This record gives sequence, structure tokens and C-alpha cells, in this order.
Amino acid sequence: MDIQKLKTALQKATARGRVTLIGHDAPDVDSVVSCVLMAALCAAWQIPAEIILPTRADEQTRRVMPKFGVHPDALMKPTRPDDQLVLLDHHQALHEGEVCACIDHHPTAYPPEGDFVCIEPVGACALLVMRLMEAAGMEPTKEQRKLVVLAMYLDTIALRSSKISIDERRWAREEAARLGMDEAWLIREGMDLADMTLPPETLAMMGLKRYDFAGLSVCSTYVQTDAMTPAVLDAILGVLRAEIVRKGVQRWVFLVHNPCLERTDRYDLFPGGGIRATHYDFLASRGKVIMPDVERQMTEERHGGLADRA
Repeated sequence: MDIQKLKTALQKATARGRVTLIGHDAPDVDSVVSCVLMAALCAAWQIPAEIILPTRADEQTRRVMPKFGVHPDALMKPTRPDDQLVLLDHHQALHEGEVCACIDHHPTAYPPEGDFVCIEPVGACALLVMRLMEAAGMEPTKEQRKLVVLAMYLDTIALRSSKISIDERRWAREEAARLGMDEAWLIREGMDLADMTLPPETLAMMGLKRYDFAGLSVCSTYVQTDAMTPAVLDAILGVLRAEIVRKGVQRWVFLVHNPCLERTDRYDLFPGGGIRATHYDFLASRGKVIMPDVERQMTEERHGGLADRA
């Protein structure tokens, strides 16, 4: 990673507008932590920058982050047309502004244009930002390192996801112990098992993300549970059949992560009412495994002039 290239990109961006550190929609803990760490790097470089969360953070993030001194609701505001966006934990710009940089850990064949783009398949984007801080000569504080460990556990289903390497898993566990963090709590939060008594309308929309692949719109949601039943699954898929029509998207990808069995069930829903099921005998990362596959499929369909009528 070329740290001087990042610094130069941000310095040039200040002449064009407000340097805006932006997380993805419905930001999770990793997205918020990445913004916080990037703000610290900008401050060290004396580059004015503002964190903006374009939509409200998810429930877990609003509950957990204040324990670490970060209040996501206070960071929620719209962007402006002249904002110089630093995309963190995502690589598709969905809001006003011009992309000047992107730091992400979700693989894509179509990275954004920008003066600095760093997309590496690490377990959490926060780890990537911390490495940038270290490359710049910064020594992350104890509190900043705690935030990275938090992001690692919560963004990888308590270090069980396929997205995290063996070395990163070992580092997170050792760092949690060194920093005196409560690993039992980190594991519980990382597992984040859904309350399956919630209405199917609520379960169906957990973890909502929107994507644009080759001009085709995709939505994805997921639940983490060890208690999915056929009846509840049918109810959720029924909700999503209606949502895919209401939102006018070309595909909806719904995932059921079972952290206890370490497996993922994937359901691709299509506007015609069809559903395609795929089962993984490991915890398949949405950002590293599932959505790159969807991106490839939809790009091939678009370029091949085929309608997806599965």
C-alpha cells in the first residue's frame, strides 16, 4: 500500500471540497470503526475531514459503539455534491459527492475510480485502516486497537467466517487477551444470533445492503441463527418475494448463517417468483464469497444480453 499516494490524494481533495469519510448504508461496527480510525489518520496529517454515516447504523452498532465512546446517531447526515468521498468498508458510491479514495475489504472486479483505491481481502476493513495508520508512522492507541479487535470479532461471526485468515484469527484472539478484553462478550456479539420470535417482515430485512452490478440492482439481507425452521423461512421468503417487486430490483440474495453449525444457506430470489438455493458447508462471507459471485453472474448476464428468469 502506497501511504504517500493516499496522503497526496487527500491533500488534493481538500481543494475541491469537504473530505468526507463515509461508511456504507446501514453501517455496521466495522464500517463505523473504519471511519473513526481514518479520521485519526487524517488528523495526524492535519487534513480536515468529517465522518458521515449516510443512513442510520444497524441495531447492534447503535448498542455496542457507545460502550467504546462512539455515538453513531450523532454522525448521521447527508453528503453534499462537492464532497470528496473516502469510501470505507464499501466500494460503490450511492450518495452525492465525488470519490477521491476507497479503502475496502470486499473483492470486486470493478473497483471505483479515485486517486487512491485500496481493496484487500482482510477480515475487517478496520484492520486495513490500522495498517495504513502504521504505514504512516502512527502507533495506534490502546483504545484504537480495541476498536479493531471489536470490528474483527463482529464482522467475522466471532472469527468463524471464511473471510478471515488463520493469522488474522490468531492476531485478534491474542490482541483481545493482551488488551484485557472480554472474549466471551466479543464472541456473543460476534455470533449476534437473531431473535427468531420477531416478525418475518423484520427478519427478512436484517443486514440490508444494496448493490449495483453492471447497471442491475441487487438487494441482500441475512440472519444469523441456529433456530431457523421451514415455516419461518417460508414466511421470510414470502416477504422478500413482495419486496423484490416493490423495490424493482433484479435479484434479492437472502442468507441464513448458522454460526453453531458453521454453514450458510443462500437463497437467490428473482422478479418472476423463482428462487435458487445454494448451500455452503462453511460460513460463507457475504462480501468475500457471495456477492462477488453474484457480481460475476449478473455481469455475464448483462453482457450476454440474457434475462435472469430463474
